[in-house]
Amino acid sequence: MIVALVVIVALVIAGAVIAGFFLTSQGRGPLATDEKRIELAIRDFYETLDSRGFRAAAELACARERATFEAMTEQEKSEFDSTSVSVTIDRIEDIVVIDDTATAKVTGKLTVEVPGRQPDTETSTTEHLKKEDGKWKICSAEGTR
Repeated sequence: MIVALVVIVALVIAGAVIAGFFLTSQGRGPLATDEKRIELAIRDFYETLDSRGFRAAAELACARERATFEAMTEQEKSEFDSTSVSVTIDRIEDIVVIDDTATAKVTGKLTVEVPGRQPDTETSTTEHLKKEDGKWKICSAEGTR
């Protein structure tokens, strides 16, 4: 019985170590670097923008950007809702962290389609982020100051 208990404890500890390593490498664990957390914040933002739209993505932005979105009229918000966004991220690199702000170069394909207009496609951009309440948030360059 003691041997079985020791084996169970060893398995639980091994499982916790493996889970901690996996979460940390994905940017979600307590030991994740700022660079991993920034990459995760960017991917989560764009995935949300792609799958759920601007309103949902605004919730993942910094406080200044959320306030700007909330200050819009319902008509302006509806125009954003009618916009179609398609995002594919190939790489996130050149991450630079300075205190509670950061920049990162995002390479991939972002296509924005507004009804009645030609689609606008970008292949790379420099994303700006701000750390708020311990979490990295997408924020315009002006909003990171």
